Parts: sequence; C-alpha cells; structure tokens
Amino acid sequence: MSREGWTIAASLAGLPFIVPHVVEDFGEGIGQRVGLATPAAAFLLGLYLAGQMLGLVWVGRGRRAGRVVTFWASAIWTVVAVVDHGPAVLAGGFRSGALSVIWVVGLVASQATAAVLAWRGWRASAAHGP
Repeated sequence: MSREGWTIAASLAGLPFIVPHVVEDFGEGIGQRVGLATPAAAFLLGLYLAGQMLGLVWVGRGRRAGRVVTFWASAIWTVVAVVDHGPAVLAGGFRSGALSVIWVVGLVASQATAAVLAWRGWRASAAHGP
C-alpha cells in the first residue's frame, strides 16, 4: 500500500475509538467545560470531522493540501487527548475503566500514526512538488 493509503487507513482506524470517546466526553459535559452548549459543541465536532475527512479525500487524490489538513487534524486529536486525559489515564481509574482507556489509547495511537505519515508525505511533496 502507498504512503497515502496508509495515511488514510491510520486516520480512519481512529474512528472506532474517537466516536465512543467523544460520546463519553459529551456525557461528561465537555461542551459546558469549554463554554459551549452541547448542540454547538456537537456541531463544531461535526465540522472538525468533516474537515478531517475532506483532508483524507485530498490525500487520496494526491493533493498536498490533504497531507497538511490530515497532519494538523490528527496532531490536534493527539495533543489534546494526551494533555487532557494523559495524566488521568496514567494515574489509573480513568472514567468508566478499561474501555475508556482503550478509547483514548486507540485514538492517540491511530491519530499520532496518521499525523506522522501525513507529515512525511507533506515533507516529501514539498521536496518533490505536489
């Protein structure tokens, strides 16, 4: 499989972890925590995911912009999850237990992988053209 294919696969592999994790976040009041009503936070999440998926379409078409969008979307997922949940996961007793930890670890692993692959593709495209 090509680097583009692996980038797309890594990003999409995160969805089974992202969706239940975000549902759990909403149950924990993430919208209110960041100063938004739940419907507004859900709408912004939808826009974010749509942007991430558009980036993957562009990656599949070989467009440099897709690599850039995918890098940033995946890097943001990774950094926010590690900063927000890392200490609680490492301390043990995170939310509903093992499943909550699996969702965060799967999210971080998949999105970090997608970010690295997108970064490598982005840098290679800069060196060799689009």
